[in-house]
Amino acid sequence: MSDEVGGGPERGEQRVTWAELFFDLVWVFAITQIAVALAHAHSLGDVALAIMLFLPLWMGWVGAALLGNATGESLDGVPGRLLVFALAACRLGMSVAVPDALAERGLLFGVCYLLMRLILWQRMRQWPTFGGLRIEPFSVSLLVSGPLFLAGALLDGGPRQVLWAAGAVIEVLGTALLGRRLDRARFETSHLPERFGLFVIMALGETVIAAGGHLSDGHLGAVPLATLGVAFVLIVQLWWTYFHYGAPAARHSLDVDPVQARIVRDVFSYAHLAYAVAIILMAVGLEELLAHPLQRPHELPQFMLAPGAALYLAGFCYARWRMFGAPAVPRTAGVLACLAVASAASAGPQLVTAVLVVLVLGAVNGAEAFIVETGRPLPLLRLPGRRRVTG
Repeated sequence: MSDEVGGGPERGEQRVTWAELFFDLVWVFAITQIAVALAHAHSLGDVALAIMLFLPLWMGWVGAALLGNATGESLDGVPGRLLVFALAACRLGMSVAVPDALAERGLLFGVCYLLMRLILWQRMRQWPTFGGLRIEPFSVSLLVSGPLFLAGALLDGGPRQVLWAAGAVIEVLGTALLGRRLDRARFETSHLPERFGLFVIMALGETVIAAGGHLSDGHLGAVPLATLGVAFVLIVQLWWTYFHYGAPAARHSLDVDPVQARIVRDVFSYAHLAYAVAIILMAVGLEELLAHPLQRPHELPQFMLAPGAALYLAGFCYARWRMFGAPAVPRTAGVLACLAVASAASAGPQLVTAVLVVLVLGAVNGAEAFIVETGRPLPLLRLPGRRRVTG
């Protein structure tokens, strides 16, 4: 993160450090824990509770990414590494608590969350751009969301859920509520795209584990192998959707937008939150697919594949609207097609749903590749609320 206010010296392109990659090992475990919670969901309420637990984990990861952006290479020195290890320990405690966080392990989750936020605030308040602000996102998380999570941890049942839900919402909306107060913030533009791209790779790794792990100890007949092939093509399509056009667009927008803080909030924090939840949903759906490919879905986790794909594409539509003023028509059509597939999922085997999702993603990616490679203008769906930024 560069310091426009402080006038510090320019530095070369910043890369993700080894310490940050170590921190992400714990993040992988957190993703797995949330996926397990969703796999045992019996109602939409259970899904909402799992996502509620995921939100502070996600925003804590975003906070750590911003810390790395602000700190630069010094994060890989001895003090920086100790700082990362402390954050990783807090995240590990939260992740371990996830399966029983709404019952006996609530105090572990709440205390680890508060400690994580205290560490991030103590370090990030030294960033000069925050120097003139009495209220900034890290203070909101520590002083508002933190007490809500700690107080909720001391309660049981519904009161805990209410306080934690409030804390999670404030955690996510903190930067949006502060509005233009953060417009002066400047960020190093190579580090964050790489950081969040690595996050997507890690999340996609959960889908690979879900697809391949189920078959590794099972019978490898024609149907399981064919299902595994469909699952792999789906995962490749997810990779293509993000890395072929999505990631370069985010990097370009961060480079040229005069208000970088808005891109960090809307594209990297919020749109990537949608990608994260979507990929976890699809990982659960893929595991159910490999377990019973020819069975009609009848339990909630078996219905998560197509809605997850719709949410994934919707995240890109939102990101492009916030970056350039209009979502692309192919991805918008893909959202609608995935929702249509989801609405008809109970009519046929899970394998049919998976094939249809693959076809939708393939059509979206193929249409975009054809348009771009032939030099045609990308058809856009104009929406209000965002002035187009060019560069």
